[in-house]
Amino acid sequence: MKKSITLLLFLISFSGIYAQVASTTYGIVRKNYYSTVYSPVDSTILYEQFDSSSIGIGTVNPTTGYVTSIGGENYNESINLTGAALNPYDSTYIFIGASDMLTLSLTSGEIINRVALNNPVEASYFDNFRFNNSDSTMYGLARRNSINPITGQFFGEVLLAKANTNTGLITEISQNSVAQGYALAGSAIDPYQMLFYFSTGSNLIGLDIYNGEIYSNPTIVNPDGIAFDNFAYSCADTTIYGLVRKNYFSYEYDPTFPLDSFMVLDSATVRLGKINPNTGVVTIISPYAVINGGYSLNAGATIDPETMTYYFNNGDNLIGVNVNTGLLTTNTPLTFENGMYFDLMRNFENCKTAFAKRLSTPLSIKNEVVNKLQLYPNPASSLVRITSDQTFNSVLITDISGKVVANLNGNGQNILDIPVSNYSNGIYFITVNGTSNSKFVVQQ
Repeated sequence: MKKSITLLLFLISFSGIYAQVASTTYGIVRKNYYSTVYSPVDSTILYEQFDSSSIGIGTVNPTTGYVTSIGGENYNESINLTGAALNPYDSTYIFIGASDMLTLSLTSGEIINRVALNNPVEASYFDNFRFNNSDSTMYGLARRNSINPITGQFFGEVLLAKANTNTGLITEISQNSVAQGYALAGSAIDPYQMLFYFSTGSNLIGLDIYNGEIYSNPTIVNPDGIAFDNFAYSCADTTIYGLVRKNYFSYEYDPTFPLDSFMVLDSATVRLGKINPNTGVVTIISPYAVINGGYSLNAGATIDPETMTYYFNNGDNLIGVNVNTGLLTTNTPLTFENGMYFDLMRNFENCKTAFAKRLSTPLSIKNEVVNKLQLYPNPASSLVRITSDQTFNSVLITDISGKVVANLNGNGQNILDIPVSNYSNGIYFITVNGTSNSKFVVQQ
Protein backbone atom coordinates (compact mmCIF):
# COMPACT_ATOMS: atom_id res chain seq x y z
CA MET A 1 0.00 0.00 0.00
CA LYS A 2 1.37 3.42 -0.90
CA LYS A 3 2.20 5.68 1.96
CA SER A 4 2.48 9.46 1.70
CA ILE A 5 5.57 11.17 3.04
CA THR A 6 4.83 14.64 4.38
CA LEU A 7 7.06 17.26 5.86
CA LEU A 8 8.06 17.54 9.48
CA LEU A 9 10.85 20.05 10.03
CA PHE A 10 13.91 18.71 11.77
CA LEU A 11 17.04 20.59 12.66
CA ILE A 12 20.13 18.54 12.55
CA SER A 13 12.45 35.26 -20.50
CA PHE A 14 11.51 34.86 -23.08
CA SER A 15 7.78 34.74 -23.18
CA GLY A 16 6.33 34.50 -26.66
CA ILE A 17 3.23 33.73 -28.57
CA TYR A 18 4.00 30.03 -28.71
CA ALA A 19 3.48 27.65 -25.83
CA GLN A 20 6.71 26.95 -24.03
CA VAL A 21 7.93 23.38 -23.84
CA ALA A 22 9.03 22.18 -20.43
CA SER A 23 12.61 21.01 -20.06
CA THR A 24 13.32 17.59 -18.63
CA THR A 25 13.11 16.88 -14.91
CA TYR A 26 14.89 13.77 -13.63
CA GLY A 27 14.64 12.04 -10.29
CA ILE A 28 14.86 8.83 -8.32
CA VAL A 29 11.99 6.41 -8.90
CA ARG A 30 11.46 4.51 -5.66
CA LYS A 31 9.27 1.52 -4.91
CA ASN A 32 8.69 0.12 -1.42
CA TYR A 33 7.86 -3.47 -0.56
CA TYR A 34 5.83 -4.54 2.46
CA SER A 35 4.70 -7.77 4.04
CA THR A 36 1.68 -8.39 6.22
CA VAL A 37 2.47 -9.72 9.69
CA TYR A 38 0.56 -10.38 12.87
CA SER A 39 1.01 -8.09 15.84
CA PRO A 40 3.25 -9.67 18.51
CA VAL A 41 0.93 -8.21 21.12
CA ASP A 42 -2.39 -9.28 19.58
CA SER A 43 -2.31 -12.17 17.12
CA THR A 44 -5.67 -11.13 15.69
CA ILE A 45 -4.27 -7.86 14.37
CA LEU A 46 -2.49 -7.64 11.02
CA TYR A 47 -0.28 -4.75 9.99
CA GLU A 48 2.06 -3.91 7.14
CA GLN A 49 5.80 -4.15 7.77
CA PHE A 50 8.33 -2.44 5.52
CA ASP A 51 10.72 -4.95 4.01
CA SER A 52 12.82 -3.25 1.35
CA SER A 53 12.84 -0.77 -1.50
CA SER A 54 14.16 -0.62 -5.03
CA ILE A 55 15.19 2.47 -6.93
CA GLY A 56 15.88 3.53 -10.48
CA ILE A 57 16.01 6.76 -12.40
CA GLY A 58 13.27 8.38 -14.43
CA THR A 59 11.64 11.49 -15.83
CA VAL A 60 8.28 13.07 -15.13
CA ASN A 61 5.74 14.59 -17.51
CA PRO A 62 4.62 17.80 -15.77
CA THR A 63 1.29 17.81 -17.59
CA THR A 64 0.18 14.26 -16.85
CA GLY A 65 2.29 13.46 -13.79
CA TYR A 66 3.40 10.22 -15.45
CA VAL A 67 6.84 9.02 -14.36
CA THR A 68 8.76 7.07 -16.99
CA SER A 69 11.56 4.80 -15.82
CA ILE A 70 14.81 4.95 -17.78
CA GLY A 71 16.21 1.62 -18.90
CA GLY A 72 13.97 -0.38 -16.62
CA GLU A 73 16.83 -0.84 -14.14
CA ASN A 74 15.99 -1.38 -10.46
CA TYR A 75 18.49 -1.52 -7.63
CA ASN A 76 18.09 -2.39 -3.99
CA GLU A 77 19.41 0.82 -2.48
CA SER A 78 18.64 3.19 0.34
CA ILE A 79 18.77 6.91 -0.45
CA ASN A 80 20.28 9.90 1.32
CA LEU A 81 17.36 12.25 0.80
CA THR A 82 19.27 15.43 1.65
CA GLY A 83 20.77 15.94 -1.77
CA ALA A 84 21.48 14.83 -5.31
CA ALA A 85 23.39 16.13 -8.30
CA LEU A 86 22.61 16.14 -12.01
CA ASN A 87 25.59 16.64 -14.29
CA PRO A 88 24.22 17.79 -17.68
CA TYR A 89 27.64 17.76 -19.32
CA ASP A 90 28.19 14.02 -19.08
CA SER A 91 24.47 13.16 -18.64
CA THR A 92 24.73 11.55 -15.24
CA TYR A 93 22.73 11.66 -12.02
CA ILE A 94 24.54 11.24 -8.69
CA PHE A 95 23.08 10.28 -5.33
CA ILE A 96 24.19 8.55 -2.14
CA GLY A 97 22.89 5.12 -1.29
CA ALA A 98 23.85 4.03 2.22
CA SER A 99 27.50 5.13 2.41
CA ASP A 100 28.35 4.80 -1.29
CA MET A 101 28.13 7.45 -3.97
CA LEU A 102 26.44 6.18 -7.10
CA THR A 103 26.52 7.63 -10.60
CA LEU A 104 23.71 6.66 -12.96
CA SER A 105 23.48 7.23 -16.69
CA LEU A 106 20.61 9.49 -17.73
CA THR A 107 20.47 7.55 -20.99
CA SER A 108 20.47 3.92 -19.89
CA GLY A 109 19.62 4.16 -16.19
CA GLU A 110 22.59 1.94 -15.42
CA ILE A 111 24.96 2.44 -12.51
CA ILE A 112 28.21 3.44 -14.19
CA ASN A 113 30.20 4.11 -11.02
CA ARG A 114 29.97 3.27 -7.34
CA VAL A 115 32.53 4.52 -4.81
CA ALA A 116 32.74 4.65 -1.04
CA LEU A 117 32.83 8.15 0.41
CA ASN A 118 36.04 8.98 2.23
CA ASN A 119 36.95 12.10 4.20
CA PRO A 120 40.68 11.87 5.04
CA VAL A 121 40.49 14.70 7.60
CA GLU A 122 37.91 12.97 9.77
CA ALA A 123 34.98 10.69 9.08
CA SER A 124 31.92 12.69 8.04
CA TYR A 125 28.69 12.61 6.12
CA PHE A 126 28.21 14.49 2.86
CA ASP A 127 24.80 16.15 2.89
CA ASN A 128 22.74 18.77 1.04
CA PHE A 129 24.87 18.30 -2.05
CA ARG A 130 24.27 19.84 -5.46
CA PHE A 131 26.12 20.14 -8.74
CA ASN A 132 27.64 23.53 -9.54
CA ASN A 133 27.40 24.06 -13.28
CA SER A 134 29.94 26.89 -13.42
CA ASP A 135 32.87 24.70 -12.37
CA SER A 136 31.40 21.19 -12.85
CA THR A 137 31.91 20.28 -9.20
CA MET A 138 29.62 18.75 -6.59
CA TYR A 139 29.46 20.68 -3.32
CA GLY A 140 27.82 19.73 -0.06
CA LEU A 141 28.15 19.83 3.72
CA ALA A 142 30.66 17.64 5.52
CA ARG A 143 28.82 16.93 8.77
CA ARG A 144 30.05 15.09 11.84
CA ASN A 145 29.68 14.93 15.57
CA SER A 146 32.80 15.67 17.58
CA ILE A 147 33.59 15.45 21.26
CA ASN A 148 35.17 18.05 23.50
CA PRO A 149 38.15 16.24 25.09
CA ILE A 150 37.91 18.41 28.20
CA THR A 151 34.17 18.42 28.91
CA GLY A 152 33.30 15.16 27.16
CA GLN A 153 30.34 16.85 25.47
CA PHE A 154 29.37 16.18 21.87
CA PHE A 155 28.91 19.02 19.42
CA GLY A 156 28.07 19.23 15.75
CA GLU A 157 30.38 20.45 13.01
CA VAL A 158 29.41 21.50 9.50
CA LEU A 159 31.92 22.45 6.81
CA LEU A 160 31.62 23.18 3.11
CA ALA A 161 33.18 20.38 1.08
CA LYS A 162 33.33 18.95 -2.40
CA ALA A 163 33.22 15.33 -3.50
CA ASN A 164 34.97 13.57 -6.35
CA THR A 165 32.37 11.40 -8.06
CA ASN A 166 35.05 9.10 -9.50
CA THR A 167 36.95 8.37 -6.29
CA GLY A 168 34.53 9.28 -3.48
CA LEU A 169 37.13 11.59 -1.95
CA ILE A 170 35.60 14.34 0.20
CA THR A 171 37.71 17.50 0.28
CA GLU A 172 36.89 19.99 3.02
CA ILE A 173 36.98 23.61 1.86
CA SER A 174 36.07 25.35 5.12
CA GLN A 175 38.96 25.64 7.53
CA ASN A 176 36.61 25.67 10.52
CA SER A 177 33.04 24.64 11.24
CA VAL A 178 30.46 27.13 9.94
CA ALA A 179 27.48 25.78 11.91
CA GLN A 180 26.49 23.08 14.38
CA GLY A 181 23.67 21.71 12.24
CA TYR A 182 21.23 22.49 9.49
CA ALA A 183 17.53 22.29 8.74
CA LEU A 184 16.34 19.79 6.18
CA ALA A 185 15.16 22.63 3.97
CA GLY A 186 17.37 21.93 0.98
CA SER A 187 20.34 23.78 -0.44
CA ALA A 188 21.08 26.06 -3.37
CA ILE A 189 24.10 27.11 -5.38
CA ASP A 190 24.47 30.48 -7.06
CA PRO A 191 26.89 29.52 -9.86
CA TYR A 192 27.43 33.14 -10.90
CA GLN A 193 28.55 34.39 -7.50
CA MET A 194 30.00 30.99 -6.47
CA LEU A 195 27.98 30.77 -3.27
CA PHE A 196 26.49 27.73 -1.53
CA TYR A 197 23.36 28.31 0.58
CA PHE A 198 21.82 26.25 3.35
CA SER A 199 19.53 26.92 6.30
CA THR A 200 19.87 26.39 10.02
CA GLY A 201 16.16 26.97 10.42
CA SER A 202 16.64 30.47 11.77
CA ASN A 203 19.36 31.72 9.40
CA LEU A 204 20.20 31.41 5.71
CA ILE A 205 23.95 30.87 5.50
CA GLY A 206 25.83 31.62 2.30
CA LEU A 207 29.28 30.05 1.98
CA ASP A 208 32.04 31.23 -0.34
CA ILE A 209 32.74 28.24 -2.56
CA TYR A 210 36.34 29.36 -3.08
CA ASN A 211 37.36 29.23 0.60
CA GLY A 212 34.40 27.79 2.51
CA GLU A 213 34.04 30.85 4.71
CA ILE A 214 30.73 32.44 5.67
CA TYR A 215 29.87 35.03 3.04
CA SER A 216 26.46 35.99 4.46
CA ASN A 217 24.46 34.90 7.49
CA PRO A 218 21.20 36.83 7.80
CA THR A 219 18.31 35.86 10.06
CA ILE A 220 15.38 34.58 8.02
CA VAL A 221 12.61 37.17 8.24
CA ASN A 222 9.33 35.53 7.28
CA PRO A 223 6.35 37.93 7.27
CA ASP A 224 3.65 35.29 7.40
CA GLY A 225 4.95 31.81 7.94
CA ILE A 226 7.17 29.68 10.13
CA ALA A 227 9.49 28.05 7.61
CA PHE A 228 11.19 28.62 4.27
CA ASP A 229 11.76 25.13 2.91
CA ASN A 230 12.75 23.13 -0.17
CA PHE A 231 14.51 26.10 -1.70
CA ALA A 232 16.18 26.11 -5.09
CA TYR A 233 18.13 28.62 -7.16
CA SER A 234 16.86 29.80 -10.53
CA CYS A 235 19.53 30.84 -13.02
CA ALA A 236 16.88 32.35 -15.30
CA ASP A 237 16.29 35.25 -12.90
CA THR A 238 19.03 34.69 -10.26
CA THR A 239 16.53 34.13 -7.46
CA ILE A 240 16.19 31.63 -4.61
CA TYR A 241 12.62 30.27 -4.40
CA GLY A 242 11.12 28.08 -1.72
CA LEU A 243 7.99 27.08 0.17
CA VAL A 244 6.58 29.26 2.94
CA ARG A 245 4.76 27.04 5.42
CA LYS A 246 2.38 28.20 8.12
CA ASN A 247 0.95 25.86 10.75
CA TYR A 248 -2.35 26.25 12.56
CA PHE A 249 -2.89 24.83 16.04
CA SER A 250 -5.67 24.39 18.54
CA TYR A 251 -5.51 23.72 22.27
CA GLU A 252 -6.90 20.58 23.86
CA TYR A 253 -7.15 19.65 27.49
CA ASP A 254 -5.15 16.74 28.78
CA PRO A 255 -7.69 14.11 29.89
CA THR A 256 -5.29 12.92 32.57
CA PHE A 257 -4.68 16.41 33.94
CA PRO A 258 -7.77 18.51 33.10
CA LEU A 259 -6.10 21.73 34.17
CA ASP A 260 -3.36 21.28 31.59
CA SER A 261 -3.73 21.82 27.85
CA PHE A 262 -1.51 21.08 24.88
CA MET A 263 -1.24 22.26 21.30
CA VAL A 264 -2.49 20.10 18.45
CA LEU A 265 -1.56 20.71 14.83
CA ASP A 266 -4.75 21.20 12.86
CA SER A 267 -3.54 22.13 9.40
CA ALA A 268 -0.81 23.78 7.38
CA THR A 269 -0.83 26.06 4.36
CA VAL A 270 1.91 26.30 1.75
CA ARG A 271 2.71 29.23 -0.54
CA LEU A 272 5.58 29.98 -2.89
CA GLY A 273 8.07 32.60 -1.78
CA LYS A 274 11.53 33.95 -2.51
CA ILE A 275 14.31 35.07 -0.22
CA ASN A 276 16.88 37.84 -0.35
CA PRO A 277 20.09 36.01 0.57
CA ASN A 278 21.72 39.22 1.79
CA THR A 279 18.95 40.35 4.14
CA GLY A 280 17.12 37.09 4.82
CA VAL A 281 13.78 38.75 4.03
CA VAL A 282 11.22 36.35 2.57
CA THR A 283 8.74 37.72 0.06
CA ILE A 284 5.57 35.70 -0.39
CA ILE A 285 4.60 35.41 -4.07
CA SER A 286 1.47 33.28 -3.89
CA PRO A 287 -1.63 35.37 -3.13
CA TYR A 288 -3.15 32.37 -1.38
CA ALA A 289 -2.19 28.83 -0.38
CA VAL A 290 -1.29 26.59 -3.30
CA ILE A 291 -1.87 23.48 -1.19
CA ASN A 292 -2.98 22.62 2.32
CA GLY A 293 -0.97 20.05 4.18
CA GLY A 294 2.61 18.85 3.90
CA TYR A 295 5.18 18.14 1.23
CA SER A 296 7.90 15.60 0.70
CA LEU A 297 10.95 16.08 2.85
CA ASN A 298 13.50 15.22 0.20
CA ALA A 299 15.16 18.47 -0.91
CA GLY A 300 13.33 17.71 -4.14
CA ALA A 301 12.34 21.16 -5.33
CA THR A 302 13.43 22.10 -8.83
CA ILE A 303 12.85 24.96 -11.26
CA ASP A 304 12.06 24.67 -14.95
CA PRO A 305 13.66 27.72 -16.63
CA GLU A 306 11.65 27.23 -19.82
CA THR A 307 8.25 27.63 -18.18
CA MET A 308 9.47 29.46 -15.04
CA THR A 309 7.76 26.88 -12.86
CA TYR A 310 8.78 25.74 -9.39
CA TYR A 311 8.03 22.03 -8.86
CA PHE A 312 7.72 20.00 -5.69
CA ASN A 313 5.63 17.02 -4.59
CA ASN A 314 3.83 15.77 -1.51
CA GLY A 315 4.43 12.10 -2.14
CA ASP A 316 1.24 11.74 -4.15
CA ASN A 317 1.04 14.71 -6.52
CA LEU A 318 3.42 16.73 -8.68
CA ILE A 319 2.78 20.37 -7.83
CA GLY A 320 3.89 23.25 -10.03
CA VAL A 321 3.75 26.96 -9.17
CA ASN A 322 4.47 29.87 -11.50
CA VAL A 323 7.38 31.82 -10.00
CA ASN A 324 6.06 35.15 -11.30
CA THR A 325 2.46 34.93 -10.14
CA GLY A 326 2.75 32.36 -7.36
CA LEU A 327 -0.32 30.64 -8.78
CA LEU A 328 -0.77 26.91 -9.04
CA THR A 329 -0.15 25.58 -12.53
CA THR A 330 -0.01 21.85 -11.84
CA ASN A 331 -1.42 19.60 -9.14
CA THR A 332 -1.39 16.25 -10.86
CA PRO A 333 -1.35 12.79 -9.24
CA LEU A 334 1.91 10.99 -9.86
CA THR A 335 1.50 7.77 -11.78
CA PHE A 336 4.28 5.34 -12.52
CA GLU A 337 5.52 2.93 -15.08
CA ASN A 338 7.24 1.11 -12.22
CA GLY A 339 7.42 2.90 -8.90
CA MET A 340 5.66 4.59 -6.01
CA TYR A 341 7.59 7.80 -5.28
CA PHE A 342 9.57 10.33 -7.29
CA ASP A 343 12.36 11.76 -5.16
CA LEU A 344 15.13 14.35 -5.51
CA MET A 345 13.94 16.06 -8.67
CA ARG A 346 16.58 17.91 -10.69
CA ASN A 347 16.08 19.91 -13.90
CA PHE A 348 18.41 19.33 -16.84
CA GLU A 349 18.40 22.88 -18.23
CA ASN A 350 18.45 25.11 -15.13
CA CYS A 351 21.89 26.77 -14.83
CA LYS A 352 23.30 24.57 -17.60
CA THR A 353 25.44 27.28 -19.20
CA ALA A 354 26.13 29.33 -16.06
CA PHE A 355 29.64 30.69 -15.49
CA ALA A 356 31.36 32.27 -12.52
CA LYS A 357 31.18 36.08 -12.56
CA ARG A 358 32.74 36.53 -9.14
CA LEU A 359 36.30 35.23 -9.20
CA SER A 360 38.23 34.00 -6.21
CA THR A 361 40.28 36.60 -4.38
CA PRO A 362 43.67 35.52 -5.79
CA LEU A 363 42.23 35.62 -9.31
CA SER A 364 40.28 38.86 -8.96
CA ILE A 365 42.58 40.71 -11.30
CA LYS A 366 41.32 44.00 -12.63
CA ASN A 367 41.01 42.79 -16.15
CA GLU A 368 38.13 44.21 -18.16
CA VAL A 369 38.15 41.16 -20.41
CA VAL A 370 36.86 39.07 -17.51
CA ASN A 371 33.78 41.23 -17.03
CA LYS A 372 33.03 42.05 -20.67
CA LEU A 373 33.79 38.79 -22.44
CA GLN A 374 30.82 37.43 -24.38
CA LEU A 375 30.34 34.07 -26.08
CA TYR A 376 27.75 33.16 -28.67
CA PRO A 377 26.14 30.77 -29.30
CA ASN A 378 26.36 28.79 -26.08
CA PRO A 379 25.85 25.83 -26.33
CA ALA A 380 27.51 25.63 -29.74
CA SER A 381 27.80 22.97 -32.41
CA SER A 382 30.01 24.39 -35.15
CA LEU A 383 31.45 27.74 -34.08
CA VAL A 384 31.79 29.97 -31.00
CA ARG A 385 32.35 33.70 -31.34
CA ILE A 386 34.00 35.52 -28.42
CA THR A 387 33.90 39.30 -28.26
CA SER A 388 35.20 41.86 -25.79
CA ASP A 389 35.85 45.58 -25.38
CA GLN A 390 39.50 44.62 -24.82
CA THR A 391 41.87 43.02 -27.31
CA PHE A 392 42.96 39.40 -27.16
CA ASN A 393 46.64 38.55 -26.99
CA SER A 394 46.31 34.87 -26.12
CA VAL A 395 43.34 32.52 -26.01
CA LEU A 396 43.67 29.12 -24.35
CA ILE A 397 40.91 26.51 -24.48
CA THR A 398 40.89 23.51 -22.14
CA ASP A 399 38.42 20.69 -21.64
CA ILE A 400 36.89 19.67 -18.33
CA SER A 401 39.88 17.50 -17.45
CA GLY A 402 42.33 20.39 -17.96
CA LYS A 403 43.68 19.12 -21.27
CA VAL A 404 44.63 21.92 -23.68
CA VAL A 405 42.41 21.73 -26.76
CA ALA A 406 43.57 24.90 -28.50
CA ASN A 407 46.18 27.61 -27.93
CA LEU A 408 45.38 30.58 -30.16
CA ASN A 409 46.97 33.93 -30.89
CA GLY A 410 44.42 36.70 -30.56
CA ASN A 411 46.47 38.99 -32.81
CA GLY A 412 45.21 42.03 -30.95
CA GLN A 413 41.64 41.44 -32.11
CA ASN A 414 38.53 41.82 -29.96
CA ILE A 415 36.43 39.38 -32.00
CA LEU A 416 37.50 35.80 -32.50
CA ASP A 417 35.64 32.89 -34.13
CA ILE A 418 36.57 29.45 -32.83
CA PRO A 419 35.57 26.37 -34.89
CA VAL A 420 34.30 23.60 -32.58
CA SER A 421 32.75 21.14 -35.04
CA ASN A 422 35.51 18.63 -34.28
CA TYR A 423 35.18 19.04 -30.50
CA SER A 424 33.59 16.29 -28.43
CA ASN A 425 30.39 17.09 -26.58
CA GLY A 426 31.09 18.61 -23.18
CA ILE A 427 32.19 21.68 -21.31
CA TYR A 428 35.24 23.81 -22.22
CA PHE A 429 36.98 26.68 -20.47
CA ILE A 430 38.42 29.78 -22.14
CA THR A 431 41.43 31.57 -20.68
CA VAL A 432 42.04 34.99 -22.24
CA ASN A 433 45.29 36.90 -21.66
CA GLY A 434 46.20 34.51 -18.86
CA THR A 435 43.00 34.99 -16.86
CA SER A 436 40.26 32.35 -16.63
CA ASN A 437 37.09 33.99 -17.80
CA SER A 438 34.26 31.77 -18.87
CA LYS A 439 33.15 28.50 -20.34
CA PHE A 440 31.10 27.19 -23.21
CA VAL A 441 29.33 23.95 -23.97
CA VAL A 442 29.63 21.94 -27.15
CA GLN A 443 26.51 20.03 -28.22
CA GLN A 444 26.75 18.40 -31.63
